[in-house]
Amino acid sequence: MGKKVTDYLEHSPILLGESYQDKKEVFAAVHKMVFESGWVTKDFAKKILEREETFPTGIDQGDFGVAIPHTDPEWVKEEFIALIIPNHPVLFQRMDDIEQDVPADFIFILGLNQPHEQLAMLQNLMQLIQNTELLKSLYQERNRVDILSLLKEYDF
Repeated sequence: MGKKVTDYLEHSPILLGESYQDKKEVFAAVHKMVFESGWVTKDFAKKILEREETFPTGIDQGDFGVAIPHTDPEWVKEEFIALIIPNHPVLFQRMDDIEQDVPADFIFILGLNQPHEQLAMLQNLMQLIQNTELLKSLYQERNRVDILSLLKEYDF
C-alpha cells in the first residue's frame, strides 16, 4: 500500500482562506514556502506553471472545482502535497476541455519525485475529490488540524 494523502500533508503547506488573483499567484505562494524549506529547485514555480498551461488539471466536480497541478520529478527534492483552499475560487483550465475554465475551490499541488508514486497519488486524490460529502466538510474547515483529522477519518 502506497502513502496516503495525509502522509504528505502532515508536513506540507496547507493554505486556508487566502485570496489569490490567479494560479500564478497560488504557485508563487507555495513555491516561496517549499523553496525556503529546500524542498524544490528555484525553477519549480515556473515549471509547474508551464506544465499547467500545457496539461491543465482543472476538474469540475459539480459542487466544487478542483485542480491538481504537478510537475516533473526533477524539480522536487523533498516530496510534499500542498493543499490550498482559497477564500475565492481560482480559475484553472479544465483537464478535459482547455477552452473551459474551472473555478477551483481546492488546489492540491503535488511535489512528488517518484513517477510511480505520482500516478498512485493522482488515483488516490481522484477518489478523494469524488467524495462530495468529504469536500463539503473540508470546505467548512479553517485549520490544518481539523483538515488532517477529517482526511484521516475518511482514510485518505
